[in-house]
Amino acid sequence: MQQEVKILSPTDIWYIQNGINKETNQLYHPTKNIPLIQQVEIKLNNSGVILQKGTLHRCVGKINYGIYKTDSRLRDIWVSLTTEMEYNAPVYKGTGTVHLEPRQKGNFLNYTPIELSESEQWEFDDGVFQFCSDNVVIGAKKLKYRQMMGSTDGRWRVAIKALPGQIAKVVTGTLAPGKVIEITRGEVVIADYDLVKGFTNGIVEDYRKLGHFGKGGGEGYVWVYEGEGKLLVSENDGMGLG
Repeated sequence: MQQEVKILSPTDIWYIQNGINKETNQLYHPTKNIPLIQQVEIKLNNSGVILQKGTLHRCVGKINYGIYKTDSRLRDIWVSLTTEMEYNAPVYKGTGTVHLEPRQKGNFLNYTPIELSESEQWEFDDGVFQFCSDNVVIGAKKLKYRQMMGSTDGRWRVAIKALPGQIAKVVTGTLAPGKVIEITRGEVVIADYDLVKGFTNGIVEDYRKLGHFGKGGGEGYVWVYEGEGKLLVSENDGMGLG
């Protein structure tokens, strides 16, 4: 599975009809909006991809469609938002191309590919998970009410890891650029905003009061991450910097 993020611009005819010089104003015009589009293209070569529900735009090639259902190894661990004990999502297998829904300018995402191994289990909010290779085990659990209030990326959590003996890949999408960092035992990450978008097993997450806001210099509720493992962070989240 390989992916490419494309920025699509209007046709030459569109520029002519709108009286815009494409050579000098392909991406920006002082008085007219240029309708740029972001779209992800996924190339399959005798492989498969699991998509976030509702994100398919089109697929072309020798591709079969199916429904991914949670492997029984995770059913006793993760509890989904609904009454189901499993995570269901569309899966496409074969050889060809899969295109995700186009995103209008102003709603672009920053995509971060992460390699998965059987020894690491990642957790992502459902709004952060975009797609992954099909050689994985996926489960889901409901976020606590307090976590929902402190997060901007969904109401439930997706847990994912590679099948035994295989290397898989997951691609996340965030409003601001994301990167993977690693902390060791004794280190801590504390943030007063939704900094962390995902983390591996070995990391303990908590959303709790740090002192009492307005009394003795407390911060109110903050996100706290401790333990040993990796975190997907988006340092510019909420700043509007893209």
